[in-house]
Amino acid sequence: MSPLDRTIFEAFRNGEKHAIEAVYSYYKAPVMRFIVSMVKDSNDSESIFHEVIMKIIRRREKLCTDEGINAYVFTIAKNEVIDYFKKLKKDRERIEDFYKNRIESHDTMTASEEEEIFANLEYALEGLSVQRKKVIELSYFQNLSYQEIAEKLMISKNTVKNHLIKAKLMLREQML
Repeated sequence: MSPLDRTIFEAFRNGEKHAIEAVYSYYKAPVMRFIVSMVKDSNDSESIFHEVIMKIIRRREKLCTDEGINAYVFTIAKNEVIDYFKKLKKDRERIEDFYKNRIESHDTMTASEEEEIFANLEYALEGLSVQRKKVIELSYFQNLSYQEIAEKLMISKNTVKNHLIKAKLMLREQML
């Protein structure tokens, strides 16, 4: 990747709209490839990329040279991906704690309460993407391992994990 044109870089530092768009276009493909290679989800990668761009725009006046911006951009992208995974882990732990506490403190339910919960769960499952529904089904109803699911659906093991985490988050939000 060759450095940005000097005039574009200076215009970017000055906040000129055309230069900001040029920097966005210049970094979009390589930074997205970098982020997707780690996150394995194009929607989340797009969000992370926009956070990276916003940080660069906010700090543009502090950038010294156009040659140093490449390392800066990819360092920010790496840090945003790390933050993304920390958030996923924290969300997963909160969900697990929530259900663990709910199971431990839950008295017996009436049949109508159970029926309502299952109806809500069924409705929430319908809101998931086809791929996430398949992953949930294979994991929880057929008790397959991440590796078995990955092989069956021809996706990576990490993609299976990401689908399960995101599906659990979506189900939790809809079930509360």
